[in-house]
Amino acid sequence: MRITTAAPLLLLLLAGAAGCKKYTGEKAAQQRQEWLASLSDSITALNGRRAADSLRLEELRGTIAESLASFTQVANPREVEPYYILSRFKGAYPLSGTGVAARMMRNEQAELIAALRGARFNAVRAVSGSQSATSATGPADQALNYTAGGLTTVAFTGAEADSVCRLIADHRAEPVTLEYLQNGSVAGKITLSADQKTWVADTWDLCSANIEAHRLEKSQLTDSRKIEILEVKLREQREATGK
Repeated sequence: MRITTAAPLLLLLLAGAAGCKKYTGEKAAQQRQEWLASLSDSITALNGRRAADSLRLEELRGTIAESLASFTQVANPREVEPYYILSRFKGAYPLSGTGVAARMMRNEQAELIAALRGARFNAVRAVSGSQSATSATGPADQALNYTAGGLTTVAFTGAEADSVCRLIADHRAEPVTLEYLQNGSVAGKITLSADQKTWVADTWDLCSANIEAHRLEKSQLTDSRKIEILEVKLREQREATGK
C-alpha cells in the first residue's frame, strides 16, 4: 500500500495534476496510473480506518450506556447547571470533611473536587509508586476555591485535573496518596480509600469514554468527506482516460 494516511492528500492531488504535464507518451501514462493507484490506496486506507472506528464507537456507546445506569443526574438550585454523580455516593456530596469526590458536568467534562479541613490549599497531586499527576492551581475565588467552617474545598477541571483522575483510575488497585498543595508546598495528605478511588475512577472512565467517542465521531465525518473528494477525483480521471 502506497498511502496509509490521508495527511498528504492535497499534495498528492497537486503533484499528480502538475506531474502529468511534465511528461508525454508512455511516461505520462505510467505516471498517471501510479497516481490513480495512490488515490485508490488512500480510499482503501480511509475506509479501513472508518470501519475500525465504527466498531470502536459501537463498543464505546455500549460502555457509556451501561455506565450511565450507575449515575444520577442532580439539579441543585445552588449550581449553575445539573451534573451526574455516581448514585452510591450521591449522599456523600458535597464533602463535609477531608476527602475527594468526582462528578461529570453537563458538557461531559470530569470535575475533581477535593476538601481539606484545617488548612488552605489550591492544588492537589496524586501519587502512586513512582508516578504522580498534579492539578492546575485554583485561585481562592470563593466559587471554585472557598473555605467555610474550617473546610477548604476546591474544584478542578481541565487537562491537569484529567491527568489526576486518570492516574487514580489507572492505579485503583494500588495505594494512591492525594497531596494537598498550597502554592507548591504540601499542606496535607491522605491515602485514598477504595471507595474514594472507585468514585474518581468510575467517573473518569465515563468521561474519557465520552471524549473518545466524540473524537471518533468527528474523525469519521472528516474521513467521509476525504473519501468523497478522492472518489470524485478518481472517477474524473478515469473518465478522462477512458479507463
